[in-house]
Amino acid sequence: MQMCVIFMSKIIVDTRESYWVKKNLMKLGTQVIERTISPADYVFSEECAVERKEFKDFLSSIYDGRLFEQTQRLSAVYENAYLVVEGAVAQGLNEIPNPLVFWGALAKVVSERNISIIFTLNENHTAMFLHSLAKKLQEKNKKKIVVRHKPKFYTLRQKQLFAVQSLPNIGSRRAENLLKRFRSVRNVFTASVKDLLSIEGLGKKTVSKIKELLDTKYPGLEM
Repeated sequence: MQMCVIFMSKIIVDTRESYWVKKNLMKLGTQVIERTISPADYVFSEECAVERKEFKDFLSSIYDGRLFEQTQRLSAVYENAYLVVEGAVAQGLNEIPNPLVFWGALAKVVSERNISIIFTLNENHTAMFLHSLAKKLQEKNKKKIVVRHKPKFYTLRQKQLFAVQSLPNIGSRRAENLLKRFRSVRNVFTASVKDLLSIEGLGKKTVSKIKELLDTKYPGLEM
């Protein structure tokens, strides 16, 4: 009796990615391998990866510079890179004062980074696209594919910038300004409210969010 072998595609997914995307991928029959990865949110092979952004985060990342830094690193590591913009784009564009900013950012990513842009309605449709892409890329290979994450070597300077960029509303430009002003990551994290407000572009709301993140006790310590 001849046995039928069912092909199962696999995707390496960043542990911080959407629970619902991962759940829907598994429902569709894709094997999800969770790891902490950077750059990219989803890795299909050594040559292919996807970065996912919700529409609001996409807009935010344009203004703080994260989008262009992230896509630069993505295209430097992966030959075939995709950017998924998720959400009600048409509605969102009607609500922003200058839609040209959105289209200009997309044009820059496509022309300068050579990254393909995919629009999806929600997490369910994102999962369907990712599942279809993995199946298309991996099923055509007769041999079993080993999905690997291709790491990138980061200099100490880059690691310092990434550490500061983990703070709320801090993109690459602000991170560099903060490090130039305070001279080390530790000094940035321990800077006073007054000193942070002295940095051009940092308002009270952003500084408040930074201090809240750094000073709030970790939940559960009172127990």
